[in-house]
Amino acid sequence: MQFAICIIASGRTMALIFTLSHMFSSVTSTSAPEDIPSGSALHHTAFGDSGKQFSDDAPDSYAYINVTYKTEIGWIWEQSEAGRYGGGNIGPAFGYLVHVSSEANPHDHTGCQLPFKSTRSDRRLPRGEPWIALIKRGRCNFEIKVENAYRSNASGVLVYNDRDSTSLDKMKLSTDSGRNISAIFTYKLKGEQLAKLLENDSEVLVHITVASRSTVRNATINRTSVLFVSITFIVLMIISLAWLVFYYVQRFRYIHAKDRLSVSSFMLFYYFNLSYILLSYLLVSYLKQYYLF
Repeated sequence: MQFAICIIASGRTMALIFTLSHMFSSVTSTSAPEDIPSGSALHHTAFGDSGKQFSDDAPDSYAYINVTYKTEIGWIWEQSEAGRYGGGNIGPAFGYLVHVSSEANPHDHTGCQLPFKSTRSDRRLPRGEPWIALIKRGRCNFEIKVENAYRSNASGVLVYNDRDSTSLDKMKLSTDSGRNISAIFTYKLKGEQLAKLLENDSEVLVHITVASRSTVRNATINRTSVLFVSITFIVLMIISLAWLVFYYVQRFRYIHAKDRLSVSSFMLFYYFNLSYILLSYLLVSYLKQYYLF
């Protein structure tokens, strides 16, 4: 009878752990509002298409941003792995860097409105030469920014964040647009540094190359979720261990008195050991994937 009660209680414990495992393994990264291309938003633009397909199944790819510019002491070359490719084309891009602005507002660098203008004194875009559009995040989704840059004959797109962040978001872009243009997302600080280099009509060359690829889709889980799973596991372990110690103290007293070991006791011992191994594996997997390692 005691063995049957133990099996039922432990079974409920295992069911709870597997339910938590399924719940938290389904947590994926969330997107900012402008990351999700809205069908209605695209419908209200001349170049929009609410039927476009967007996918996150492609491997995550990061980019080297190679910058060449001239100073008083000569030409300077810098390289940093500070970019992340969005959906669509993943490949190199090269050209003169242009901090784009709208025709109506020279201080609007979001790239949400055509035609594009440059921040140079003549406000002209390069003609007959490849160029990279430097665009600020905000006001419209990434699909519109990249589409506008493509229609302006840019060779590549470099979107910089409008907020301080230690992580790089993956831009959600159409996979069936037919655009042969690479779009990179970078940090706010990096974008502002590049924009500053362009002051006083300075020429800045940018060469974007593929740095690394990850075939594992990133998933984000907050600290509260990890803490909840960890505390739940520890509490269940303590309760189970206390009950197990109590049971075996009583059981060993009985065994000592009768001088024999029952088969049910052996099966119970085997079952609990297996349960602890499985529970430990689940906890280590969560902590290793999301938090500690």
